[in-house]
Amino acid sequence: MVMEFDSEEEAYNFYNEYAKAVGFGIRRQNIHKDANERIIDRTFCCACQGHGVKDKRDASVKSHRPETRTGCRAMMKINGRYNEKYKVINFIVDHNGHDLVSPSKTHFLRLHKCITNVQVLQADDISSSGIAPKVGYYLMSKQVGGRENVGFIFEDYKNYLHSKRTMEMKVGDAGGVLEYLQQKQLVDPNFFGAIQVDADDLIANIIWVDTQMMIDYSHFGDVVSFDTTYRKNKEGPFALFVGVNHHKQTIIFGAALLYDETTSTFIWLFDTFARAMSEKQPKTVFTDQDAAMAKALTMTWPNTCHRLCIWHIYQNATMHFSVYLHTFQVSPRTLVLVSMILRRKKNFYVHGRKCWTNMNLKLMSGWRGCSNLRENERLFMGDNHFVQI
Repeated sequence: MVMEFDSEEEAYNFYNEYAKAVGFGIRRQNIHKDANERIIDRTFCCACQGHGVKDKRDASVKSHRPETRTGCRAMMKINGRYNEKYKVINFIVDHNGHDLVSPSKTHFLRLHKCITNVQVLQADDISSSGIAPKVGYYLMSKQVGGRENVGFIFEDYKNYLHSKRTMEMKVGDAGGVLEYLQQKQLVDPNFFGAIQVDADDLIANIIWVDTQMMIDYSHFGDVVSFDTTYRKNKEGPFALFVGVNHHKQTIIFGAALLYDETTSTFIWLFDTFARAMSEKQPKTVFTDQDAAMAKALTMTWPNTCHRLCIWHIYQNATMHFSVYLHTFQVSPRTLVLVSMILRRKKNFYVHGRKCWTNMNLKLMSGWRGCSNLRENERLFMGDNHFVQI
């Protein structure tokens, strides 16, 4: 039986879906057209087809990208000389030189990462509701039965939100921000404001610090809590540098509007905040559990002690383990008990095994991950400087 397609695009979509099911990526290869620019034949091949071409400039490159082309021969060729139809005239199934990806990991392949129109609308609704990107992606994955069924990874989700917010930033908005910062500087000569622009000279991130914030930071800036859980519908994440004064009252050291939560953004933010505060860095900073933020803190404030807020640990644990907590009828009290045990590393594995036995072995990897984060968990006693915030 010979397969036929009405168009070259239909043949491409078929081979792409086949590749996704089997576990490899594809690309368009050879093409021949007639005098009327109609496609006569087309070849679709595995993404690992052929071999990389050596470039003399590679000698000066410090970090080389891994070679992905292995000479794989898998392909499908169609010919369009048959009654306006495209027939498959050659189909090689076997792959060589590389391993196929399991169905649960095909969404990591570049060609198979795609955000559908329905998912775009859903992402817009989630973002406009003020829900954090991590939680939004988690909700979308739960609806389809897991991250492997979403069709894209978390980085694609964040990149879409960033590009959308950048496109929505109007020229008048940029002028309004500059005007606001200038007016604040007229009223407060020591007012500090900074703007970061992207590759298209559009506003990406904003930070501002007034005189009172600087004074408070000079007295009480040893311990800072950095929180990005506050949200504005269209203005993106609203971040605050917060502390506590000698009356245990909450005080603000700085504020920022961020258009993404990448490592480069946090590096710019922490560097700029330190510059506004005469290069004074806090002794301890509390944050949410975020890999990009942790990496940026290590690079910008290497002498600052980084700790995670216990409230965020509770929230993340409840979210990721909610199914197991409900299935095995584990009470929130037990969850709190386990988190308290995390503060005593020598007792963690003793008491942790009892909790693992009751909560199923599937939770072991998750709680061991929490154990690895114990050093960053909120501490009230020790050699470091802390405040009850």
